[in-house]
Amino acid sequence: MSEPITLSLQPKNELVEIVVQVLHPMEAGEALHPKTQKVIPADFLQTIAIQLNEKTLLEGQTGSVLAKDPVFRFLFKGVKAGDKFLVSCTDSKGRRFEQGVVVPVFKNQ
Repeated sequence: MSEPITLSLQPKNELVEIVVQVLHPMEAGEALHPKTQKVIPADFLQTIAIQLNEKTLLEGQTGSVLAKDPVFRFLFKGVKAGDKFLVSCTDSKGRRFEQGVVVPVFKNQ
């Protein structure tokens, strides 16, 4: 199985864009299973947090309205090569997912 969180970084002038994709079913607990007609239990992301070099930059709450495998994009200023992003998420079933990435030296920078 692949990692639940994938991260990519792109320079945007003096900013760095971090793109976060979380592989998650994002079930609201309202849909019926097509074969059994039973309610599919709720299973969705509840929080997302981003740290840079162990300093929290962002903490947010999400909910069941997000689509399956949601993608988030954030822009940050003052990021340099060698810095480390850490992204963590928790879901409605109490699971925690984490992924980190070290900022590379970008070409043409």
